[in-house]
Amino acid sequence: MHNPSISTTPSFDDALALHRAAQFEHAEQAYRAILDAQPGDTKARYMLGVLYLQRPDVGRAIECFDAVLALTPDDADCLNDRGIAALAVNDNDSAARFFRRATGCAPHDALAHCNLGKALRRLGRHEDALCAFQQALALESGYLEAALGAADTLEALERPTEALAVYQHAATLDPDDARVLPGLGKTLNAVHLHAEAAECYERLLQREPANLQALFGIAFATDAQLKFDEALCWYNRALEVAPGSSTLHNNVAFTLTCLSRYDEADQHLRRALELTPGLANARKLLGMSELRRGNYRQGWEYYDDRKLTPSGMREYGPLDIPEWQGEPLDGKRFLLAREQGAGDQLQFVRYAGVLHDLGATVDVWTSKELAPLFRRARGVHNVLTEPPGASTYDYYCRVMSVPRWLSNETIPCDVPYLSVDEAQTEAWRARLEQAAGSKKKIGLVWAGNPDHYLDVYRSAPLAVLEPLASVQGLAWFALQMGAAESQLDGLAHHWPICALGQLLDSFDATAAVIDALDLVITVDTSVAHLAGALGKPVWVMLPKQADWRWMLSGDTSPWYPTARLFRQQVLGDWTSAIEAMRSALEAL
Repeated sequence: MHNPSISTTPSFDDALALHRAAQFEHAEQAYRAILDAQPGDTKARYMLGVLYLQRPDVGRAIECFDAVLALTPDDADCLNDRGIAALAVNDNDSAARFFRRATGCAPHDALAHCNLGKALRRLGRHEDALCAFQQALALESGYLEAALGAADTLEALERPTEALAVYQHAATLDPDDARVLPGLGKTLNAVHLHAEAAECYERLLQREPANLQALFGIAFATDAQLKFDEALCWYNRALEVAPGSSTLHNNVAFTLTCLSRYDEADQHLRRALELTPGLANARKLLGMSELRRGNYRQGWEYYDDRKLTPSGMREYGPLDIPEWQGEPLDGKRFLLAREQGAGDQLQFVRYAGVLHDLGATVDVWTSKELAPLFRRARGVHNVLTEPPGASTYDYYCRVMSVPRWLSNETIPCDVPYLSVDEAQTEAWRARLEQAAGSKKKIGLVWAGNPDHYLDVYRSAPLAVLEPLASVQGLAWFALQMGAAESQLDGLAHHWPICALGQLLDSFDATAAVIDALDLVITVDTSVAHLAGALGKPVWVMLPKQADWRWMLSGDTSPWYPTARLFRQQVLGDWTSAIEAMRSALEAL
């Protein structure tokens, strides 16, 4: 006869069926009933832990997993879930240990390797994390989570080309995954495949029109293709979604600057700094804007934050010397430290003389290419071409930071502050006079660094300058170096220009040639600064969006008294500037 006081304990399969049907309360009761009857049942206790992890009730899950591992310490599934529970409470060290044990117990389990990668990435151990993700993919090539983990980690390691390949693999596994398109777009931008990045983000926006990451990514990609007006439209759409984003305001300001819309740019920069007062990129850009306007005191202070931007943190490593911040210099040993490009150093090495006048013994750390010139610069005691180690310098300062700490805002513009090697100059003077006869000798540079972001605007195709060839009584000499020198071939028959670029193996040689010329005509590149520093007449061709050091307007420079500026009126159109130069050449 049936005794109603005796209840039947549910089977494990019954409990599991309830669990799989998401009937969590009944499943929990069933697992507990099993454990009441059989406290050592590790399967029921493990699945109860899994149930708690799903709810989530992480504390109870950990209790269950720890009880199971006390009895079966090599249970790979339980080790893996114990690691997941540790991740859930940000105990990343413990998570990594549990996942490592799981991979030891089940070396062919791709899930365990992938989870180990996640824990190691949280710990900042990116190389180890990458190995774990790659091992998961080696075991299971179609494992999307492992592919995304590997790609993200390669991004963190600043290996975007490899990250792109893995994202492209992930896209073959699940092109509709919400994580694939943003990651793919970001890496395409990082490797400068901006048109492809824009297409990727457009696909994402078709699904999610207000996706902020996609709006930002497509704006950035469009900006990088120099489609500034179109980029502004995308950035403004992103600002509608996130009006409080300081990064967006910063990027809008940069794009507006490229369009010479400086007042609007400043408004966005100031808004960015209201939202994030220490945003280094915005402070740097605002500093450049203030310097462009001649507001030097404010400009130098803001511009100093270039050293705190992400790129600046990589480029401006601290030296084992106190950094000068305006302290008295009488009797002090001072290191003027290199930064940025050759043009920047040529422009700012003038401050060696100022520091010398303040009582310092000034050494300059610069590149090997500039060292011979700088050894002859006013105020320079010695020149280094390698970063100093332990030294007896009292202070150092990056060359472009010196004016921030000076009490006198006036730009020291006495030229020349650089000089030439007289023997080289005499040799070049004789050579050029033999070629030119009685004609005026004009040096020409039409292209700068092709890697510069706005080089397409800063440089001018030589063919565009051809109207200058009509001016009589001039002998032309190309100081152009690099690939752009080949443009001479197309004009050889109707504009005879003597190519010197391959003979100019140093800045010292270029300086000697400049000193032997009557005039240098150049785009905004290092030759403009070199000629200005030597006190030689130099005409500088400037794009509509000129660099901050050439100011907002005008045809003179506060930095170089012998410079004359010829500005574009429309971005990308040199016609008016070249016509003005042609007229000026005729008047020589």
